[in-house]
Amino acid sequence: MNTLSDRALLERALIAIEQVMARGDARGHANDTPAREAIAMCLTSAAALVDVAQVLLRDASSRSPEDLASEWQTLIGHTKTASRTAHQAVLVLTAQRDLVAAQDGVRVAGESAVPEHAH
Repeated sequence: MNTLSDRALLERALIAIEQVMARGDARGHANDTPAREAIAMCLTSAAALVDVAQVLLRDASSRSPEDLASEWQTLIGHTKTASRTAHQAVLVLTAQRDLVAAQDGVRVAGESAVPEHAH
């Protein structure tokens, strides 16, 4: 999976994710529902993981050891961000009764979308 076409497909995937995210941002946050919050979190996580995959597919042989070390730390950071963001989406969805409740913004009584300890 280290061909130009693989990298091009990942680039198109990232562009598509970013377009969906931008459309959500353009709508504003006045009508946010738990489902929309989770969508934004999932897309953020997906974008970070696609970025990681893109970097992992690049040829590393021509770069300096310092650049490679810095890039490796960036990859680790993106992977952590993706994991944490996906986990936050789980917390948002767990606070819902079902898909309809999440889409309508109805929360389970006495619970917030993201518990305080998750921030």
